[in-house]
Amino acid sequence: MTLKQFGITPALKLAFALNVIFPFTFLFAQNENFYDIKKVQEIKIYFDYENWDYRLDTAKAGKEEYILAKYCLINGVKFDSVGVKYKGNSSYRNTNVKNPLHIKLDWILDNQDYQKYSSIKLGNNFSDPSAVREALSYSILSNYMDCSEANFSTVYINDKYIGFYTNVEAVNKKFCSDHFGNADHVFVKGNPDRPGTNSTSNLVFNSYDSTKYYTYYGMENGFGWAKLIALMDTLKNNASALPKILDIDRAIWMHAFNSVFSNYDSYTGAFSQNYYLYEDDHGRFLPIIWDLNMSIGGFPGGIGGGGGTTTDKIPFFNGESNAARPLIQKILQTPLYKRMYTAHVRTLCNEFVANKEFETIAKNLQTIVDSFVKTDPNSLTTYAAFQNSLTAAISSGGGPGGAVPGISTLMNARLAYFKTVAEFNAIPPSITNIQWNNPSPKVNDTVWVNVSIKSGSEVFIGFRKNKSLPFLQQKLYDDGFHQDGIANDGVFGNYIIADSKKTQYYVYAENSSAGIFSPERAEFEYHVLEATEPFTFIQKGEVVVNELMSSNQSYIVDVSDDKYEDWAELYNTTNQDIDLGGLYFSDDFAKKDKWDFPKGTIIPAKGRLVLWLDEDSSEPTGLHANFKLSASGEELILSRPDGIIIDSLSFGTIPTDNSLERCPDGIGAFAITSKPTYNKVNCIISSNKDQQTNAHITIYPNPILDYFKVQFDQFASGSIIIQDIHGNIRHQEVFNKMNQLHVQLDEMPPGMYLVNLNLDQNQKFVKKIIVLNP
Repeated sequence: MTLKQFGITPALKLAFALNVIFPFTFLFAQNENFYDIKKVQEIKIYFDYENWDYRLDTAKAGKEEYILAKYCLINGVKFDSVGVKYKGNSSYRNTNVKNPLHIKLDWILDNQDYQKYSSIKLGNNFSDPSAVREALSYSILSNYMDCSEANFSTVYINDKYIGFYTNVEAVNKKFCSDHFGNADHVFVKGNPDRPGTNSTSNLVFNSYDSTKYYTYYGMENGFGWAKLIALMDTLKNNASALPKILDIDRAIWMHAFNSVFSNYDSYTGAFSQNYYLYEDDHGRFLPIIWDLNMSIGGFPGGIGGGGGTTTDKIPFFNGESNAARPLIQKILQTPLYKRMYTAHVRTLCNEFVANKEFETIAKNLQTIVDSFVKTDPNSLTTYAAFQNSLTAAISSGGGPGGAVPGISTLMNARLAYFKTVAEFNAIPPSITNIQWNNPSPKVNDTVWVNVSIKSGSEVFIGFRKNKSLPFLQQKLYDDGFHQDGIANDGVFGNYIIADSKKTQYYVYAENSSAGIFSPERAEFEYHVLEATEPFTFIQKGEVVVNELMSSNQSYIVDVSDDKYEDWAELYNTTNQDIDLGGLYFSDDFAKKDKWDFPKGTIIPAKGRLVLWLDEDSSEPTGLHANFKLSASGEELILSRPDGIIIDSLSFGTIPTDNSLERCPDGIGAFAITSKPTYNKVNCIISSNKDQQTNAHITIYPNPILDYFKVQFDQFASGSIIIQDIHGNIRHQEVFNKMNQLHVQLDEMPPGMYLVNLNLDQNQKFVKKIIVLNP
């Protein structure tokens, strides 16, 4: 059994947006974002037994397996046979009524999801009297790194109200697919089995034997030990090679965020945990922050410990000389990266701390959750502590000893400390007046850039073709030889090749004391240079989606990687070859330009072209789009760069190894078939022979002026459907025990149509007709 879900909307980012107070509201439909931070979700779990808490505790004490819940309601939507378990380390207590929960909607029933989310993680606000630390932290972090979304939920078990929770998006294969365009590469979780000062996921190299690391790291996709060990080896023995196997900028943002917002239940902290590393298409690990429930001072200090109330004085360059944190040490010991780190810290402080934006967001979030905290029967803190949590140090909240500092008190003290640090106070260059000699280039043109820099000595531009690629760096010069005007006039220049329709770029400049980016959130944010590329002005219906498979488990193998993967077939309805180069293919109407066809992609006249929808867009052989299809159904869109949709369709669940195909090719209606025809004729249609029936049926006259007749050789019952070449139904009717039908074509435009006769006993008959001008 599979439940079909609808209505996912683009993820909403909080950032600065919460400048007004939003009233709380329940979400009872799937037409809104499950992680909308202004909404409080409602989750109800039902077990067939009353000792569910004992069973959850027992499973947690064992191998942390799920136990079976009869069903779960999420905002009123029912999911049968789901898996439930307690999660967490310090946040879990077998004496608690309210423990962190992990709900697995597809634990028993494949493809069962809510708005495409099958894994739901709920935190019990441990060590957080404010109740908003985690949602606040993710909303800020989302401006600088790919990270989870978070909001809030109420939880009931067997109709008993358990309490108010924080609802956080899981970092899993769906997350990687959504953010990085694939989900099947090496995927490391940095979490020791039993966290402690001598049991950490700190990336320290000590052996080539992978078994030595099993208790400290997890392989979420089941493989990758050699690559993880290679990263650790490189950190220790060849740090200059790090950019080839690590996204340096993401690592810098991770360290900067952990430092500014005192997030020490992290790689930075005593247990060195709560992070992921995902390998991109180019062999680089991408750091991902996870588990922010104890950020902003909720966990004892940085490396070497220290109580939560002392986190305002954790050193600015914490870990710079600590070999036990090589990912921090090697970055901060590189002068360029150290200045970039300082620039990122400065940006975080300017955008969220110095202007009190963090406090504005925290207050608005507390307004949303206030009544829920007040009425939570199993809260780990008191309502009075919640009310005072922005300024007062609170010793409640279930934390690991000591007092949890007030959010505003800590952040103000943290900024005050930074202002005593010389590197933080150093004046960076200014970057102004970024100009291109050709602001409207064509794809593959050489374009020169000029940038005005004040008080800067080193400048480079980072640029790339699309988000899945690493940024390339090109040095800019102020020497008078790079179309930069007069030497030493503060104008720097050089050229790049605009090899895509939207070249993404940023500028970095530094002097001996400080560095700065433009835009300041780079590399996560970037400027865009748009270029034009000629494309074929094909019209709607000239190329169509002809067949697709969204659950390929044993039908046909993609020979590029020997995997069974999603695919789609296009069909050219015209009598001429068509170059699809520059056109777009997507599974999201909100992002029609998700993947573009390479130049010179030819689909022959009356021919077909197959695409692998496998998130392997970097694969050098064949056509591989950067998205996959959902087995529970979604949409496909073929469009032009000017926004014109050439063909599109929405579809639901398709059984495994079945396909959805047009019959006949290019113009017929879609139907699910258990006999797919990958890159072959979908069904053979003849004007003289019936299809899938032994009955003799005649249609006359043909061509037709204003009516036609259908003659059966015996009495027949069923339905008749007439479709135009785009699959639109123009006429339909049901008949019973007739040996002749008279079909009147009122105001039917001239052209070719398909007559679909669906007779009793599952017999089908399809014929072409031509309608003439009357």
